Amino acid sequence: MKKNIVIIFVFFLSAMMVQSAFAQKTKKTSPKQGHELKFLVKDAKDSILYLAVHFRDKLILKDSVRPSGYGKYIFAGDTPYQDGLYMLINQNKRPYLNFVIDKNQHFAITCDTTGGVNDVIIVGSPENVELLKFQQKSVQSQKRVKELRDERAKAQEAGDKELVRSCNEQLEEVNKEMEQFINDLIDANPDYLFSKMQKAYKMIEVPAPPVKEDGTIDSNFQAIYYRTHYWDNVDLSDGRLLYTPALEPKINEYFLKILFYQESDTICKYVDMVLNRAEKDSVSYRFFLEWISYKFESSKILGHDAVFVHIVKNNQLKNKATWMDEDLVRKYEKRVKNLEPLLIGKTAVELIIPDTTQSDDFTRWYSSYGFSKPYVILWFYDPDCPTCTKETMKMKVLYDSLERAGMRNFDIYGVAAEKDINRWKKYLKEKQLPWLNVGGLKANVDYMSAYNIYETGTPSMFIMDNRTRKIILNKRIDMEQVPEFLRHYEKVENYKKQQQQKK
Repeated sequence: MKKNIVIIFVFFLSAMMVQSAFAQKTKKTSPKQGHELKFLVKDAKDSILYLAVHFRDKLILKDSVRPSGYGKYIFAGDTPYQDGLYMLINQNKRPYLNFVIDKNQHFAITCDTTGGVNDVIIVGSPENVELLKFQQKSVQSQKRVKELRDERAKAQEAGDKELVRSCNEQLEEVNKEMEQFINDLIDANPDYLFSKMQKAYKMIEVPAPPVKEDGTIDSNFQAIYYRTHYWDNVDLSDGRLLYTPALEPKINEYFLKILFYQESDTICKYVDMVLNRAEKDSVSYRFFLEWISYKFESSKILGHDAVFVHIVKNNQLKNKATWMDEDLVRKYEKRVKNLEPLLIGKTAVELIIPDTTQSDDFTRWYSSYGFSKPYVILWFYDPDCPTCTKETMKMKVLYDSLERAGMRNFDIYGVAAEKDINRWKKYLKEKQLPWLNVGGLKANVDYMSAYNIYETGTPSMFIMDNRTRKIILNKRIDMEQVPEFLRHYEKVENYKKQQQQKK
């Protein structure tokens, strides 16, 4: 009897590739429909076995089966399984072996409950035979490495430098031999999923940086080369790799480490490169597009909203995500419409709003452009919001301390999201805020919409470079971080000017 099970098990997979068992005997079979996987597990007494597929860093349970005889388990059906690296799991949720399911889904494997690699027989699956050869070679190599390391440790303890040197040389030879074995496996069957897995694990070689005409070393060369060639050994147009453990570590390293803290323009360049390669395979493209979009939309890092907008405008809104319905596309359109005008580097919308605490006849209107300091903080708050009050008072402490020290280089344009003018007046009288505060229902624009306050809520903060009117911060940060942020911004801008002058 067989049934589908929708449960996710997470295992430690690193050791299992070596411990899994497969066989060497093969025979050619004609293409068949569906799947039929026969397992003879010697000494197995399991009342049920599970079949799970690797998906990124997890195992997803796909199927289960009862024994059809002593140690005999058959998974059969009219629908093919998803191609990928699978695991046979016993009734106690412990693995028996890893194996590949690919185009050929009719084969038989004889193994035992120990996970050994010597007494396994495979019939009808050449790719799993190659996988077994790799496992057997890995076991041999690991055994030899352990012997040499033990011998080296004894030599080091005895002070035998010559023997230590010999052990190191032999260890290097074992590594080279294993590396050559893997290269031969990849070259012999480049389209095998297991071959593509092994190739994906290979690190790229980064050349030495070139010497520029002025005799200096190009210090950025290797970092740029690494970012550009990172995926050279990974077939991003093969969605099967998602169903192996090979892809997840590379995805996390590339997007969450190598690219994560780069400037948005740099991130966009390499995101486009990855998506263009993945676009040839619908499964791979959908995964990468959705994963990258979510990571940068939900990120708290400054500038990542610009990456999200770039991705959506060049993919979801260009009808490339064919699986999306119209409602979802419209949501993306609305999201981009709200975010894009407020991205870093965009011109801040000028606000002209009356200060109704000074006059109820709306005769005194103030522009967010009308300040003398180099920076303007646009501060949107609600007097009834506890967080707003807490953060506003922190801002007051910062403002007052910098003012006393003669170091305040910003003005504040406080905008109250409050319809009750009398309550707002009372709030300002109690808090004694020293900066310009405006609000009410009248303004030159719908300021709540212009700065997306309807969606983000209050408190919200934007910082504008008053000399260029450009937005330089579009997320709220801790008040104590404002001076350091402005110092860093000026440092970066000065560096850019210097680099521009050199060109």
